[in-house]
Amino acid sequence: MEYRKKYLKIAFTMAEAILTLTIIGVVAALMMRSINRINPDKDKTLFLRSYHAIEAAAGEVVNDTSYYDPDLETVSDLSTKPLPTARVELNSKEGGLLCSTDSRFSDCKKILSNTNSVCYLLAGRLNLTGVVNCDAGEEVLNFRTGNGVCFYGLAGRVAPFDFVIDPGCKGAKNGYAAYIYPSGNMTVKESSSTYESIFEDKDGQKKAFKWINEQTDVKQKNYNFDEKTD
Repeated sequence: MEYRKKYLKIAFTMAEAILTLTIIGVVAALMMRSINRINPDKDKTLFLRSYHAIEAAAGEVVNDTSYYDPDLETVSDLSTKPLPTARVELNSKEGGLLCSTDSRFSDCKKILSNTNSVCYLLAGRLNLTGVVNCDAGEEVLNFRTGNGVCFYGLAGRVAPFDFVIDPGCKGAKNGYAAYIYPSGNMTVKESSSTYESIFEDKDGQKKAFKWINEQTDVKQKNYNFDEKTD
């Protein structure tokens, strides 16, 4: 009898094993939810960074008196041809100086017009990698920033218009549309009349719209000095 007890193996019953696995599964599911909350959505992060980078660059461009006349009577903005004093040096493989069609300068290419100037002037204020193409259609790559985000639809158009920010550089159909006004202001709409039909993720634009509105709500909450506190 003592011999049998010595070699008796202790094991879980089937019920105990199932209960243990169930508990492990529940804990793992809760941990995954917590991890997902901690780790931000990569597309969201890159989209928001790129959106604000373009927004800042557009504000600088439209307020640069060498590009556009600030006189309200002339209504000079992103929808009009840049001034003869406008020129930009691209930070890309092609490089070189670009000037307006009636430029006063003689040391650069004269290719800035009212249909490609927004694209080129923005490109001149961003950290880019690769080639800049601002004479293409709505779904052709215009340029790629150093953090790996691609932009489409900034070329061959007069503001206001929508364009695509593609965080993964997988093509215009995988991006999100932003909207730029002649004043240089930007927004994200819940749908895009230009790109809605080609987007692979049909709900993607709604996500981008939500991302921007979430930021707006946070800012309003943080800077609402009219709220009474106890």
